[in-house]
Amino acid sequence: MFILLFGTIGNVLNLLIFYQPKHRTNPCAVYFFYASIAGLIALYSGLLSRFFVGFSLDASATNAIICKLRAFIVWVSTTASSWFLTYATIDRYFISCRDVQRRSLSNLRFTRRLMIITVVGGSLIFAETFYCYIPNLRNSPLTCYGQNMICRLYNEIASAVVFVFIPSTIMLIFGYATVQNVRKLLYPIVSMVNSRGIAITMKKTDRQLIQMLIVQIILLTIFNIPLAIQRLYLTSTLNIQKSLLRSTIENLCFQVFYLLSFMSFGMPFYIYTLTGTVFRHDCINLIRSVYRKVKIAVF
Repeated sequence: MFILLFGTIGNVLNLLIFYQPKHRTNPCAVYFFYASIAGLIALYSGLLSRFFVGFSLDASATNAIICKLRAFIVWVSTTASSWFLTYATIDRYFISCRDVQRRSLSNLRFTRRLMIITVVGGSLIFAETFYCYIPNLRNSPLTCYGQNMICRLYNEIASAVVFVFIPSTIMLIFGYATVQNVRKLLYPIVSMVNSRGIAITMKKTDRQLIQMLIVQIILLTIFNIPLAIQRLYLTSTLNIQKSLLRSTIENLCFQVFYLLSFMSFGMPFYIYTLTGTVFRHDCINLIRSVYRKVKIAVF
């Protein structure tokens, strides 16, 4: 419940900040905005049912339609959030390049197209959940889970590859390339002039977004890889006879890694606040603005 609460607060504040006019024309900020929306959807579709379990009110554990729909929404939203951050990393690489043509690839037209393609692609990849996922399962990590070995293997491999390994690899590669570009831009003035004699500079906001993004890439990778590996392990050992102790330990590991994975969707705001002075100032200004409006309304 704590992860859901602090994730909701953080993502809502992200939406309020990145929706400001000065951020709407920045492709990276747009990716952050929609990643926050996807993160909110992922948090509520993935964690809210766990809260209801304690009160025996989790409909996805008994209702087939809700089970399938919830699983589909979880996978599509988590995948979309991961890929939006991947695109943000690529965008920061383009904006940090000296080459004018590469810098021109950082634009809102590509941003909108890529996000639409991602949602459609994720929906097609995980459409199998409407067949594979069923409720009332026993001896599975979750009550609403893949019904057989083939379904689970497909789902675990698809999620590991599409949601974790490919995005993480791309983010690490382009993140490293971006850091190298930024270092070149921070060299003396002579090295900041391109072949056409045009000085290449980078806005403070862009530099801050790169810093925020790199920290998030590292934490996102750390928090999501353990769950992907654990899922693959559980599915690959599905037909192996296990002792009660081993099953208990494996289930505990799954639950811990599951919560850690969803924590990555709730922490962006706090990462941005700690690593980005521009974002921090925007947050403070937003709070002051809300306070003034509330004060005027009350008094």
